[in-house]
Amino acid sequence: MPIIILMTLSKTIAKSSDNSIEDVSAQTNNTNYSTETFKIINNKPNRINKVTNVQSYRNKTKITKHPGIKIEDLKDIEDLRSYGSFENHPCRRVCQENQVLNCYYRMLIHNYQRLGPECSRCPYDPMACESERCIYGDGVPTPVMAVNYMVPGPAIEICENDTVIIDVLNYLTEAHTMHWHGLHMSQTPEMDGAPFITQYPIQPGEVYRYAFKADRSGTVWYHSHTGWQRALGVAGSLVIRQTRQANRQAHLYDYDLIEHTLMIQDIVYNYDFTRITNILINGKGRNHRTNLPDNDSRHRYKRVRVTPGYRYRMRVISNGVFNCPIEFSIENHKMLMISTDGNDIDPILADSFFLSSAERFDFILDANQYASNYWIRVRGYNNCSTTNLYQGAVLHYRGAAKNEQPSNTLSANIFGRSNVSPKIIVNGIEEYISSNTTFSKHTVETQAAESEATESVNIATSALQSLEPLSWPRYTKFLTYYSSFGVFAQRNGDIAFQIDDITYLQPDVSLLQARPLYQDEAYFCNRSAMYSAGFDCVRDNCECTNVIRLPAFKPIEMVVVNYMQTTHPFHIHGFTFRLIGQAVVGNQADLRRIAELDQRGYLKRAPPDFPAAEKDTVQIPGLGYIIIRFISDNPGFWMYHCHIEQHAIQGMVAILKVGENYQIKRIPPKIRC
Repeated sequence: MPIIILMTLSKTIAKSSDNSIEDVSAQTNNTNYSTETFKIINNKPNRINKVTNVQSYRNKTKITKHPGIKIEDLKDIEDLRSYGSFENHPCRRVCQENQVLNCYYRMLIHNYQRLGPECSRCPYDPMACESERCIYGDGVPTPVMAVNYMVPGPAIEICENDTVIIDVLNYLTEAHTMHWHGLHMSQTPEMDGAPFITQYPIQPGEVYRYAFKADRSGTVWYHSHTGWQRALGVAGSLVIRQTRQANRQAHLYDYDLIEHTLMIQDIVYNYDFTRITNILINGKGRNHRTNLPDNDSRHRYKRVRVTPGYRYRMRVISNGVFNCPIEFSIENHKMLMISTDGNDIDPILADSFFLSSAERFDFILDANQYASNYWIRVRGYNNCSTTNLYQGAVLHYRGAAKNEQPSNTLSANIFGRSNVSPKIIVNGIEEYISSNTTFSKHTVETQAAESEATESVNIATSALQSLEPLSWPRYTKFLTYYSSFGVFAQRNGDIAFQIDDITYLQPDVSLLQARPLYQDEAYFCNRSAMYSAGFDCVRDNCECTNVIRLPAFKPIEMVVVNYMQTTHPFHIHGFTFRLIGQAVVGNQADLRRIAELDQRGYLKRAPPDFPAAEKDTVQIPGLGYIIIRFISDNPGFWMYHCHIEQHAIQGMVAILKVGENYQIKRIPPKIRC
């Protein structure tokens, strides 16, 4: 019989829209999960105006500084200890057949600080950091936004098909939403966390209940989908495990521990969102402001502990905020790559791999080296390369000196266990991607054999093979849609990032909740509608709520082109897709030209029976393209965007409306004033 986790949310103080004080509370219930915000809203009628083209670009990167928050400011919240890590949560367990749980969590989202006033002993005694609720980071005091006093936020560990109930209390001074990245939300689209698309944002002082089924397994994660909150720390890992019988990779490793999940993030200091100041691994790392050597004991590195002779599953998540793809490697070790974005792949033994923002890779580490300390190396490219940003963690073998750092230099590129060329690189950025990528079961061996004289061989993401067979016959005819990522430079020097030559304008109602209350033709726009209305979006900045319509329950193919010279991470909500094409095409900043090249056979696709890797986020090479395929079996409004924070804030967002109104889940109509 499933175990029901029952807890009562502590009473909090919230201020209503009419300035009265309300006592709000919530209690979990296994039969009725309210999806409304627990604050009384005056549902006054709201006239919805037609959204028209705006030929001037508004600055969307206005920075609002938020004051730090101290523990004593939270005196109105009872039982602060309940807002912490989830290490002892009953849903953190070995998954068993026919055992499904309801898993309840509470998350407090609040302003905090790295190396803040709570850290009295932490700078001198690492053991004191946890008891002081101190976020040490890289040793530089700077404001952050935390989840339960933690950056990154606490890891959630559940089993496939568990029901997750999470009460999120927004104690920030601005609105907030939480996105569960990698989950399809097919039965609960209102839980996706896309602001003004699938929900209204949670206002300061409000509590919102997210309730959904974990209908897949793998490495997924959660993060804020509002403003710069993700850049300031509102993110954490969400690991969904399977039973050993269902896990096709279980025989490859001995241990799968949450402490071996690594979240990599590029960070800023003091709300300066114009430049990257460091990269951290699980919130720790080298301080680049000092001249101390990498292996100085005053640096704080994440320590990953292993026992010689065992095999460990490692999970790596990129919480990239800027255009800073990263390369990951481990000194003197090779990695057996087994999963990407939480989806199993045919294993590949690699020396290093790349991640762009929001991508995840799982690999097996064989602890077969001499008992010592080794560097886990991360190096940043594009925006990070201008300041030579790199970072490290320590792979610590039990039996080695506990507090010593590795003796070698962290910044040196030392791959694998041998000096034999070529080095195998997985998912390399555009400098490595080649239009000559082959699609076969022997891709790695073939390219390596042909490249003996070269320094490295890249196994592009489009060459990875899924262990999941295709869900459509090889003769399936796909409906092809063309789309683009681009940039528009204003005469006044402002920059707008765009999808399909349109800068995204956030709607003033939630499209899912208010769907019966407006007409699509008067509220949405897209590229074809703008050109039909006589707007020249190449010459002028077109700004509107960009909605691309796709039919439901059809085989869909999207060709997405990158007009810019640097790679961009592509992400769509609500779907996992197959990556069947990825290459550089050159400067072709016109979708009509791209369509012509495609019709002439210049855009290469995998063979129809090739089991292409399943992804939810993938990098589009600079001046290149990707081709993805999926079945549009999840009707709804789904966000489609670049996962670089600055680019999304400045307009590189669109919405996929999949299906007709009658096919989309009916949500009670709601306008929030």
